[in-house]
Parts: sequence; C-alpha cells; structure tokens
Amino acid sequence: MSVFSSLRQLPLRTWQTLRGALIWMVLAAVLDGLAGLALVPLMLAWFDPAAPDALQPVWLLLGLTLLHALVSYIAQRRGYLAGAGLATGLVSRLLAHLPRLPLGRQRHLEDLVRGPVFNSMSIPAHLLAPLITALVTPTVVVLGLFAIAPRLALLLALAYLPLFGLLRWAGRRSLELEQQRQAVDRHAGQLLQAFAEQQPLMRSSADASQGQVALREALQQQHQATRSLNRRALPASLGFASAVQLVFSAVLVGGVLAVAAGHLPGALLVAVLVLLVRFVEPLSQLAQLDQALRMAWQALAQVLGVLGEPTLFSPQPGLQPRDASLQGQGLNSYGEHGEHLLKDLDLHCAPGTFTAIVGPSGAGKSTLLALLGRGMDAQAGEVRLGQVDIRQLSEQTLAAQLTQVFQDSGLFAGSLLWNVSMARPQATPAQLQQAAEAAALDEVLASLADGWHCEVGPGGALLSGGQRQRVGLARALLSEAPIVLLDEPTASLDARSEARVNRSLRALRGRRTLVLVSHNPALVRDADQILVLEAGRLSGCGSHEQLLATHPWYAQFVEQQRVDG
Repeated sequence: MSVFSSLRQLPLRTWQTLRGALIWMVLAAVLDGLAGLALVPLMLAWFDPAAPDALQPVWLLLGLTLLHALVSYIAQRRGYLAGAGLATGLVSRLLAHLPRLPLGRQRHLEDLVRGPVFNSMSIPAHLLAPLITALVTPTVVVLGLFAIAPRLALLLALAYLPLFGLLRWAGRRSLELEQQRQAVDRHAGQLLQAFAEQQPLMRSSADASQGQVALREALQQQHQATRSLNRRALPASLGFASAVQLVFSAVLVGGVLAVAAGHLPGALLVAVLVLLVRFVEPLSQLAQLDQALRMAWQALAQVLGVLGEPTLFSPQPGLQPRDASLQGQGLNSYGEHGEHLLKDLDLHCAPGTFTAIVGPSGAGKSTLLALLGRGMDAQAGEVRLGQVDIRQLSEQTLAAQLTQVFQDSGLFAGSLLWNVSMARPQATPAQLQQAAEAAALDEVLASLADGWHCEVGPGGALLSGGQRQRVGLARALLSEAPIVLLDEPTASLDARSEARVNRSLRALRGRRTLVLVSHNPALVRDADQILVLEAGRLSGCGSHEQLLATHPWYAQFVEQQRVDG
C-alpha cells in the first residue's frame, strides 16, 4: 500500500526505528502463516493411521508456534517503542520548529500535539502489526498451499486481485465519509460551545428562543447528515468483509465438488478449511484497519506539513548590534490572501527614545510591531536593530537585545516567580519586587495565598487577563534588554493600575528604547514621537502637540477619548 512508502518521509532516526519494527512484524506474520500451514500435515497424519511418524508434524507446529510467539512479542515491543519514539521525535521537532515560524503561520496549532501527534503514535504501536498480519499471513498460506493443493491455491490467488481492488476502494470511500462526518461533528461542537459561552447574554435577553431554535435546527441537521453518511458508508464497511466470506464460501463449494469428484482428499479439504477459517476474521477486518491507518497517516502528514513550513532563519553566531536603535526602511508586508498590510513604511527609533504607534483598527500596527520584534519578516524592505539587519542577528543576540509584551501575555504552567524571573534568572528579590511594583503586580501578589509561588496554570489559566498582563509587564521590566516592544500593555488593567504602569513606562525614557502600540491617548501623549498608521501607510509622525494641530485623525482620536472619559 502507498502508505508504507510515505512513511519514509519521517525523520531518519524515527524511520530507522520504525523500519526495525516493520521487519519484526513481517517476520512474525510469516511465522504465523507457516504455523498455520503446519496444521495441514498434522491433520493429514491425524486422519491417516498409516502415517509413519505422526509426532513430527506436532513438533513442527509446536516449534513454529513458540517461535512465532517470541517474534510477535519482540515485534509488539518494537512497535510500542517506535510509537513512543515517533511521538517524542515529532514533539521535539515541533518544540524547535514552532517558535521559529512567522507569527501568521502559528495560528490553529494549539491542538497539534494532543491531536495529530498522539494519533500518529497508533501507526507503529497499534495499526501496523494487525495490518501486516492480515496482508502477509494469508499470502504465505496461499503460497504454501500451492505445494499442497494447487487448485485451491490458484482459486485463492485469483480471488486476491479483486479483493485488494475492493479494499482500496472501501478504504478510500470510508475515509472520505469519515472526514465528512468529523466535519459535521466539529460544526455541531462549535455551535454547542458558542451556545454555552453565550449563556449570560441569553439569560439577560428578553427573548432567547431564537438562539435555542437555531441550535436545535443545527443539531437536527447534524443528526440527519450523520444518518445519511452512515447509510452511504455501509457498502464500503460491509463490502470487503462480505467479499472475503464469499471467497471462503467459493473455496468450500469448490473443495466439496473436488472431493466428490475424487480430485481432492477429504482430509486435505478439512485441513485447508480449518486453515482458512483461522484467517478469515483478520481478512474481514482489513478494511477497517486500512481506514484507521489512512486516518492516522493523515494526522502524521498534518504534523509533517507543519514541520515543512519555512522558518525564520537566524545565523550563528551572527552580527552584534552597535546600539539600541530600531529602524525600518521601505517595509512592505502582505497577508495570507495577498492583501497589502504595510506599504513602503519608514521609521527610526533612536536609542533611549519613546515611540508610540496609533491608528484605526486594521491599520497595520500589530504587523509593524511583529516586524520590529522579528515575529515575521517583511516581504520587502528591512528592519535594522542597532544599525544591523535584524535577520543577521542570532536568536540569542536578539533575545538579549529585545523583549516584548503582547496584549495577552502567554504564561507557562509553573509558579508566578518562574514566569517572571525567566527574563532574568539571576535577579535578586529586591529586583523582582521592584519589577512587580512597576507593573502593579504587587497588588496581585498580596491577594494570593502563595504569593510568588502561586501556580499560574497552563497558559496562565488560573489568572485573570489583567493579572496575566501584569506578569508580562513585570517580566519585560525585569529584563535587561535595552529595547522594549509593547502591544496594548494596559488594555486589561483597571484605571488605578493603568496609571501606575504609565508612570513606570515613562520612567524608562532615556534608559531603554520603548516602542508601544496603544489606543490610549493618555499613554502615548508623552512619547518622543507618535506614528499614525492608516491603511498600512504612515500618515503622520510627530509629537502629541504637533499631531493634535496638524493631523485630523489624531485630533479626533484624542477628542473621542476626552469625551468618553
């Protein structure tokens, strides 16, 4: 089957481990077939009182059975090890690969490990051994039967071609229908999740019946679609098993006729039928095994596809920046569908200055910040950090020169102390406390029973959005990196905490190069320069007073905040 050749796309070490397991699995299947063939001389000797040595077939069968048991144990063990090695290798490569993907390509990958990676483990651990047994063992039996009952063997061999043609059709058909069923189930799951998340709104709504009716209709459609898919899948799921039973019936009828005509000994027919009964069941399950393997391979192909995505290249050891300046020259960036996000944009942030970036939603502010922090590379133009092309800096140099705070600061499962101190592992308790006070994190620490040692949970799930944002700010302020990039750093903070953070950020002027994206005029008004982005272009640059007097959008931006305040 084509899936076996596709497995060669795996990493070399993983493929070598899997290949070793495959060899043992094939050997076990061959021994299984030989042990089955050993039943024939045993049964012939059983029905023939004149047989010279009736014990010889017994010893042959016993020896092959014991050898098969030993080889099967080794094959199964190698399969489990190959499955674990496959998962470990894929996870290790993902850990090294995902952080180097451009930001736009990192979406929708949060379930990659617990979904496709662990589904891929089933290929060597659970699926290959029974599939190989169902394919190889009957083949060995048919080949062996040519030396015992050539006519029956020829009949079985001729039946193989249509059986495998039917198997390929049934596998592809079942996989196609299963994918459609999974898509229907995912859609229903999304509707249920949305319905659950909107319960507060529905409880406060005067009329929630429309939402309930829409959900019922969607679930009814899902039920009808599932029934329809199941009906369409029935021929594929039962067709191959029925064909196997038909072949067995044909052999039975043909054998009976041959015995009646005196062309075949009755004892030989009984022995062959006992042998075939032994292998009818695994053959009948071959379509389901093939479908399961195809689905597992698709999961593996999804992971390999992600690993094949181009990453941001960083040289080693790379160049060293000359200062803490940031500069963009002729920056152009495009979205996934070819839309122009940034157009011929130039900017310069001198060392120790405070630069604010404002503009309407969709203007390209976050894209510009991602380029400055090398979350992605521009399709045209270049970003220079310390007068050096940012693409010529090593990952270690870039991390030492630049720290970032995002709107929703991602945290790792662990203590709050560890999440903050990872920016500066050698920080003293006094330095940690100073960073906490500057980020208004000290109030959070005081409210937690375990203080610094409080567990934040995966992704910071045990903290609120505002608390996670304070942790991210504290981490950035603790860092010794001379350049700080911030994307809406106070969006989730209350007014009192926001005022404290604003004072801390203003205090960085002259000590660090600060670049900040914000919708808050109170935070950007003290910047040395304010960049106004509109539709991906730089439409204004100057101080708060200059833009207030000359730039219509900025003047409206400040006025709207005053009215809202």
